[in-house]
Amino acid sequence: MRMDPSVLRALTTAMDCGIPPAMAAAVALAAHAPASAREAVAFVERIAPELVALAERDPGIPTRLAELEPELRLEPEVARIRPDVRDHELRGRLVFRDLVGKVSFFQMAALAIGDVDLPPSDAELLEQLGINTQLADARIWPLAVVRRVAARNGMTYGVLAGIAVALNPNMGARPVGGFIEALDRLEAGVAAGRSVSSQLEEWCARKERVPGVGRPVLGPDERNAQVIDLVKRHRREAGRSWTMATEVDAFFHSRKGQRVNSAGLQGAIMRDMGFSPTSASAFCLLYFFVQILAQAVAADERLRPKAGNAGHGRAA
Repeated sequence: MRMDPSVLRALTTAMDCGIPPAMAAAVALAAHAPASAREAVAFVERIAPELVALAERDPGIPTRLAELEPELRLEPEVARIRPDVRDHELRGRLVFRDLVGKVSFFQMAALAIGDVDLPPSDAELLEQLGINTQLADARIWPLAVVRRVAARNGMTYGVLAGIAVALNPNMGARPVGGFIEALDRLEAGVAAGRSVSSQLEEWCARKERVPGVGRPVLGPDERNAQVIDLVKRHRREAGRSWTMATEVDAFFHSRKGQRVNSAGLQGAIMRDMGFSPTSASAFCLLYFFVQILAQAVAADERLRPKAGNAGHGRAA
């Protein structure tokens, strides 16, 4: 056996869904998580015989639910099908009975992703922040990747590439969680008697980068004014995370001429709402998926050569 059993199970399940070989290789790499490009290439070469064998078999269409190993099961589960009541369960609530027609999509998403029960005002704030985040210019680096891949190979491959690049630590959703982690550290220091500024001075002396601060490509974040206005309108400006974020902003503005960017402000808001670093970053991917999908569809329909297809775009 050339492949780790857990990697093989993930890959087999993915290929049983009918994904093409390139996407199967991506699943295998994600399951293995090589630490370097050299290790990634060696891994693909090592599993090539099994990958080819899996691709050449005929798995048919799945006719039952996937079986999870005991160590992967949660109690309580995030969600489950409830045939006994002809409903679906999400975080202990029945979807049809308790959620449909009673909460917004963002309230449901916060519950599913972060186990956070948002009041309507907070859900509306996150929705408006998502609109404010729609910087979908194809020259934004991750979106340039989407445009290039989708123009050549279509929407699905463009989305696959876009999601991979959107998970980079420097831009997009992950700095939201990174800023929350920084606030967690600062708050622990304050509890121990340290000021925010003294801690930040030490971080700067160590040349430690703070996610959610600065914007090297486009300069000061033009979205911040709208974020601040929305926070005031939704009466979220008194939160301890938001207050600490203003201290961080003042420190970096005075020392380096930098500002906390919209990802950092988003992190402060979501920390005050009860999101963890991981769940906040994951939630904010909802915002960036819109941009990825928009560019993938546009490139597929308007740039990708298609034999015998006059295109489905809008008429000029």
